[in-house]
Amino acid sequence: MKLLARGSKGGKVVLTKKRETTSPTVAIRLTADRTEINADGEDVSILKVEALDKEGRAVPTASNFIGFKVSGEGALIGVGNGDPNCQESDKEPKRSLFNGLAQVIVQATKTAGEIHIEAVKEGWDGPELTPAKLVITTKKVEARPAVG
Repeated sequence: MKLLARGSKGGKVVLTKKRETTSPTVAIRLTADRTEINADGEDVSILKVEALDKEGRAVPTASNFIGFKVSGEGALIGVGNGDPNCQESDKEPKRSLFNGLAQVIVQATKTAGEIHIEAVKEGWDGPELTPAKLVITTKKVEARPAVG
């Protein structure tokens, strides 16, 4: 089903918005706020996790359980989904989607290199999902002055 809305001013169309009903979830997408961070043991990148249908559209009703694998010069330091009633751990490498979304936070080590992140379907429920992979580059930087 498609919904198309057009806004006009003075007889001229100035805005067009289209919404389509999505099909079932078939894949996962990872998107990072930054794909290069500092290798200082402190810098982080925040990743958006989305459920996608066969057309590549975000599925706003998805609640799939997703697992995360992080390797290389970084570590997973937190997960979330925005659901205030969710009782899942904020530190475990897995999270259910809420309204088709979740979030992962990875932190760099003090060694320059790459952080490899993979998102996969967890559990036995529901159909298989195409996993998602993403690489964050960590660059060598001057250490921040510290007392100690």
